[in-house]
This record gives sequence, structure tokens and C-alpha cells, in this order.
Amino acid sequence: MISRSSQTAAIAFAVLILLLSASIGNAYEDVGVSISIKGTRSYKLKKEAQLLAKKQAIISYLKRVNPSAVGKSCAKQLVNDRAALIKRITTQEISQVGDYMEGSYLVRIDDEKLNYMLEELGCGAQNGATDVTILIMEEPPTKANISMILNPEDSTGVRKLRGLGPFAVFYTSYQRSIRDTIISKANKEGLKLTRLDTFDEFQKMRMSNDDPLVGVYFDDESEDFVINKRLLKVVRTRFAAQNTIVLYYRIESLYFDQVTRELNAAIAISLYDLNSGETKSVGSQDFMVIVPKGQSSVAIRDGLAEVASNAASLLMNQAKKQIRRMASIAQVHAQKKGTLPVTVTVHLKSKRTMYNVKKNLKPSMIRHSEIKGDSLILKLTKGIQADDFVYGELLGVLEGMGIKIPENNINLNGQEVIIQQ
Repeated sequence: MISRSSQTAAIAFAVLILLLSASIGNAYEDVGVSISIKGTRSYKLKKEAQLLAKKQAIISYLKRVNPSAVGKSCAKQLVNDRAALIKRITTQEISQVGDYMEGSYLVRIDDEKLNYMLEELGCGAQNGATDVTILIMEEPPTKANISMILNPEDSTGVRKLRGLGPFAVFYTSYQRSIRDTIISKANKEGLKLTRLDTFDEFQKMRMSNDDPLVGVYFDDESEDFVINKRLLKVVRTRFAAQNTIVLYYRIESLYFDQVTRELNAAIAISLYDLNSGETKSVGSQDFMVIVPKGQSSVAIRDGLAEVASNAASLLMNQAKKQIRRMASIAQVHAQKKGTLPVTVTVHLKSKRTMYNVKKNLKPSMIRHSEIKGDSLILKLTKGIQADDFVYGELLGVLEGMGIKIPENNINLNGQEVIIQQ
């Protein structure tokens, strides 16, 4: 039977977690704007300047985080709905310069609501001239900074990684908790993250029944955190020709201090553009709570998952800006490539087969071809349409070699085509 004091302590711990969780994240961004209006400084002109400042702030924000949306109907819609998107406007300075009144303002924009609305209008950072895929994966934890000594049995030295036993047992639950928090936070910001475990083709690469397929698993034999290199290789092949950003999170530290009763987690996030090779470190964020005495090991385990998730949520406030920046760069590049020839990426099981395919295609349809890793990359002659080439030429050559490609394995996406055997 649970005592009244234990119940009170448990409630206090839960309330503390909820209060701290509720305070996570400032979903706004301050945008500086300068306005110049012809006329003499007056109350009416000041109001007009503020109105222009609000409109300009939204356009300036879009130019930075989602330039492909500027000039479209969705941008006009956001300006019209500015009352719901602007939290406040602060006048920094107003002066009369000749025939003009000049003012500078700081406009606070609800960027969570704005980007969510962009997504609803079909102008999100991931959509436009191209579709940008954001994968969520994990880098191995910093093993030396993980300590979960919950009872004397776990610190006897029996395990090679002293104190790591409980963490290893519940490792996948931490992975799922952090992953789901990051996805939830991203969704609120109008960003869509892709989970590898939602693809049938990756299921056979699970290292355990509950492996969330984020690229890292705990190996019982070596008692270490290991990268799933086979999964990573297939990811690179599968998403090679797409505009893909990989969001990597890492458990930098995770521990429970029995003396101070502290639960503490630190999470690091970095972003990697699979096409350009650009890597951007977002940084790290920690989160800590105090656990009252008398809490069970299970409560502490769940608490560690909670603080790890909260640290990840806090860090996403910085990560979201970098994600949008990288997605916007991809959109700009895609706009420039809009008039360029089509690129077809063919994934086959044999390099020899890829070579034979390359030799049997009509030279007049191919501007450039090369075998790169596990892929045959074909750049079509300018003016050749993707569907004409795929269905009128490529599939015929493949079928002539005894290779039948399932319809679901043909992905036509604008200027980029992916064929998977």
C-alpha cells in the first residue's frame, strides 16, 4: 500500500515536470523594420507607418525563412491575416527627415502560427519548387556521460558499463520519447519529419523488435552504442537524388544523482544536407528536475525520458530556424534548376547490370551518365520529358534484361526521378 507521503511526493514530482514542460519554448521571433513615409509627423502618419511595418515584417520574415513563398497568394494571405500573426509592435525611433517621416520598429511575429498557416496554404518550407524531406536519425550517445545508478545491484561492477544497465534496457523507450517530442515540436512549426520505420523497405533492418530505426542501437555483446551502418547505407542510396535534410539528435548526457536527487539530460542536435554535404550544428540543451525521496526506479526511469524530451523540445526552438534556412536554400536551388534537364537515379542490385543499362540506352536521350556508389545517375538531354524517358525507353531496356520494376518503385518528382529495383 502506497503511503500518503509517497503519493504527495509523486504528485509534486509530476506537477514540477508539467510546470517546466508548459514553460518550454518561445514561439515568436522579433523582426526589425524601417519605414519611410512622405508627410509631416502626426498621429495619423504614425498609425499608417505601424501598419506598413507589420506588413513589411511578415514579408521580411518570409524572405529569410521561406523565399519561395514570397510573391505567391499565400504571402498575401498572411499579410491579410497579420492581426492573428503579430503579437506586438514596438516603436524604436521616429524622426522627421525633410519631407519624410522615418520610423524603426520591432515586430514580434508568432512564427509557430505563421509557419503552420504556410503549411496549410501549401507554401511550407518543404514544398515549392521541390519537396524537401527531413529525416530524423540519431548519433551515438556520449557513453561516458550517462549514469543511471538506481540501486546497489546496478553498481556492483558486474557490468562492464557500471550504472549503464538500466539505461541500456530501456534505451529504445528513450529513443522513441525524444524522437516523438522532436516530431511533435516540428509539426507545430509547420515542418514534417519523416520516420524511417514508416517505410516497409526498412523493416528488415531492425536490430530488435522495438528498434525505432533511428540509426543507433545498443549492442549487448560489445555493451556499446553502435551505428546501424547497413541502415545508413540504404538511407543514403534511397534518398540520394532527393532534397533531403537529416536531423541528427544525440543524447549528450543523461544521469540521476542519488545524492542531490537531480534528474538531468542534455540533448544535442545537428543538421546534415544529404545532397550538398553541408552540416550545421544547432548546439546542445540541458534540462533538470529535482526528484523527491522515495520515488521508485520506474518513476526515475520515466522522469529521465521526460527530461530528455524536454531538453530536445527546447533545442528545437533553435533547430527549426536552421531547418527552414536549409530547406529554403534547397527551394532556391530547385527554382534555378527548374529549366535544367531531368536527373534519373536508378538503384539496381548489380553494378554490372547498371553498366549494361547505361550502354543500351539511346545516346541521343542521355546528356551525361555515371555509376556512383549503388546508383546509376542519368542526366537527360534538355527537352526530354521524365515520363517519356522512363516509360518509353528505360523500362523497355530493363525488361529486355529480365528486370521488372514494380510501379510503386517508380518515383517521378518534377526534375528528379528515382527508380528502385
